[in-house]
Amino acid sequence: MSELSKRTEVPVATIKYYLREGLLPDGERITPRLTEYDDRHVRQLRLLRILREVGHVPVERLRGLIAAAGSGEETIHELFAEASDALSPTPPEPDEAHEMARLVVDDIVAQAGWTHTRANSPDRDLLAATLATVIRHDTHPGGPEDLVPYVEAADRIARYELGRLDDAKDRQGLLEEMVVGRVTFGEVLASLRRLAQEHYSYERFGEDHRG
Repeated sequence: MSELSKRTEVPVATIKYYLREGLLPDGERITPRLTEYDDRHVRQLRLLRILREVGHVPVERLRGLIAAAGSGEETIHELFAEASDALSPTPPEPDEAHEMARLVVDDIVAQAGWTHTRANSPDRDLLAATLATVIRHDTHPGGPEDLVPYVEAADRIARYELGRLDDAKDRQGLLEEMVVGRVTFGEVLASLRRLAQEHYSYERFGEDHRG
């Protein structure tokens, strides 16, 4: 186990925890004091590390995702959907504004032509919760027409990202690439947006503008 810890840079205590929780398969017992672990354990630990450290996936969400990655019963698309759910925050409890916003979200998805998006995707409710906040505070327009630039940008980015995945990899390799890509390039996109906003803020509200 100490050698496994060195190879994966995962602490021994964490490895023992994953074994107890069934997130890592048992090794082969060689002697009462020696257990052998192989490359399967190395890959599993690296995947768990990515999910925990990069994706910040709670432990309780890991079991189904790890099981799906190793089962081979789900399609890659279904595996990605499960990973997406695990990476997404838990939607808040719906209220009246949320119900109205959810109708807007469903219309947006339909207008975008995203016909393979699940009706029960948590991201529908997460987007609805965000739009409900806009509606409650009345600080920005919140109709579908105002979101067209965001929908178009999201469509181009998603098409680009999925097209770049290396389908020569196995299920676990694709899952690793999807998780790291979603999390890290999500941060890249957010940073680029802030930099661009700073530029265009100056163009519109530069040093000669006092409000």
